[in-house]
Amino acid sequence: MVLSSIVKALFIILFVLASFEFAKYNNKPTIPYVLTALLLSLLAFTIEHFVKKKKLRDILIAFLGIALGLTLGVIVGIILTLIPVLKSIAPLIYITSILFFTYISFVVILSKKEELFEDISSPSKKSKDTHKRSHTHQRQVPLKVVDTSAIIDGRILQIAKTGFLEGTLVIPKFVLRELQNIADSKEHDRRVKGRHGLEIVKALKELKNPEVWFVDDDYPHIKEVDSKLIELAKRKHAKLITTDYNLQELAEIRGVEVLNINQLALSIKPPLEAGDSLRIKIVREGKERGQGIGYLIDGTMVVVDDAAQFIGKEIDCTVHSVIQQDTGRIVFARLKGREK
Repeated sequence: MVLSSIVKALFIILFVLASFEFAKYNNKPTIPYVLTALLLSLLAFTIEHFVKKKKLRDILIAFLGIALGLTLGVIVGIILTLIPVLKSIAPLIYITSILFFTYISFVVILSKKEELFEDISSPSKKSKDTHKRSHTHQRQVPLKVVDTSAIIDGRILQIAKTGFLEGTLVIPKFVLRELQNIADSKEHDRRVKGRHGLEIVKALKELKNPEVWFVDDDYPHIKEVDSKLIELAKRKHAKLITTDYNLQELAEIRGVEVLNINQLALSIKPPLEAGDSLRIKIVREGKERGQGIGYLIDGTMVVVDDAAQFIGKEIDCTVHSVIQQDTGRIVFARLKGREK
């Protein structure tokens, strides 16, 4: 601080001495030149203080004001020095005009910068602030992109109601279009699935938690819906909810984390072991001769030996083995009373 003051004092002394020599060289009165040197020193120190305290944007605006003031000062000074009465003090008039208009322009533009530059600065600032808030929100709130298969499956609604799904569910418009196309299908089974999926979407939307976002993001250069979903999840740094094992494999290869509802169901369902009893409805024949196929409530397939004759009927059977696969598990059973 002391060193800075000494440097400033030396600067003023040298500036004043230079003004003396300049006046002497031009055979002019020394007082106007000394006064001008002092005013310019004050202006220099003011600018120094201003530059230290203000942002770059304010500094640029201030220099714009100075440039405008210098221009006006020169013009007015030239006009005033053309008046015969003022010709004798032309240098003083000229310098005073420049300093006066420079100061006025500097103060006016700096104090009214928000009003003068509102049309330029405000929209970009608002856009930047909005983007910043959106980006921050996106980083803080976990996003989960929902696949068509997970919506049609329906279990996502029950999971969401339990509160286990943290964050926000993202449903892209191209998934809604796919659901609509399925609902408009000529095939009865597909039509039922599509309508069921749209009902699930409606029910999800009515939930307060988790929040559901419908996004317009689309990628016309990508034809397959699965690839669109992976691209969307990557760009939004989101997880992908699905029941499609093949989609899960492709997504994980591309670095997208997947939440498979089937795997969740497998992890929480009570385990079945050899010797457990089941009562199940046989709905069709199996691949092997005499086998009957039924399904548990959660969709697990049960293969029952010698049960093909009971299609459409409920039977009692006993589990003899369970095979766990990536796509789910298959239970093998025998008719009650025919255990070996």
